[in-house]
Amino acid sequence: MADYLNAARDAGCATPILEWLAAGQALVPQLPALAAEDWAERRGGAHQLSDALAMEFTLPGPAECAVTDIRVPTRAGYLTVVHYRPPRVDGPRLAHLAFHGGGFLLGSVREVINDRLWRARAVAGGVDVFDVDYRLAPEHRFPAAIDDGLDALDWLVEHGPQFGIAPERIGVGGTSAGGNLAALIAMHARDRGVRLDHQVLEVPAASLHAERDQSFRDYSELADMGGDFSELRAAYLGTGNDSAGPTAPDEIADLSDLPAALVITAELDPLRDSGEAYATRLAAAGVPVQSWRAPGQLHGSGALTRTSPTAREWQYRVSAFLRSRATLAVSIPS
Repeated sequence: MADYLNAARDAGCATPILEWLAAGQALVPQLPALAAEDWAERRGGAHQLSDALAMEFTLPGPAECAVTDIRVPTRAGYLTVVHYRPPRVDGPRLAHLAFHGGGFLLGSVREVINDRLWRARAVAGGVDVFDVDYRLAPEHRFPAAIDDGLDALDWLVEHGPQFGIAPERIGVGGTSAGGNLAALIAMHARDRGVRLDHQVLEVPAASLHAERDQSFRDYSELADMGGDFSELRAAYLGTGNDSAGPTAPDEIADLSDLPAALVITAELDPLRDSGEAYATRLAAAGVPVQSWRAPGQLHGSGALTRTSPTAREWQYRVSAFLRSRATLAVSIPS
């Protein structure tokens, strides 16, 4: 963390980002589980760190957003989907199937940061959010997370009407690794004849070979990504998955007929170039795309809504996009 802080200072990052990194640096020595070999223990430490930082740097979400756990059956058993339901929605409801970040190895729907952001987005965007607690590597390698996402989507298509949600009013979205999953699920849905309404890809892991990009070479010291993706690829992909389809959006050959997209990248993010290249390819394929590069932002700083005006603009743009899709859903008859 100390290296990240010094690199951020050298890069001229704004005070809110420096304060966030300094707080993380102070917390890391108190969480030895972060260095544990056991993944369950390591995730526990990462969860504690994430929650402590979110409590300090992320604004609480609206209390009027109703939050319910749903147990969804899948081909592998059951998973938890957390439903964030905003009040007072006029007309047909819009659903957003969400996937958290964490490098395919970490993260949970139980983290404070996810609860706060999804409450805010559900209410400001006028959209029902369904946050998917997908299985994590290395215990559950690719394509387990994709399978979970598709099973959650199938469940929502079937059961959405009980929440007032028609099948054609469903979109997907995610951050970092979650953006990777959302984009791939949008592709698989299209190929299976399920037409999604939208996709929101935030600092997406659009390539699992991002170390080839200039942004990775320039900014890898500003994020916990090391010198390349070799360890992540080994943990997430393992071997023998060649028949399971693309592992990242940059491997999707045909981008036609994919849902309208919002792609947000961060100026000082190692994954910036691959995310922006994917947005460019989507637009070239005729997909309606809104894209925005968050100035001065790091890979994980979009949640600093308590202290950073740019992070608040980031969240506003996501909510506004979702609101625009919800409004469009009202204006077009079913």
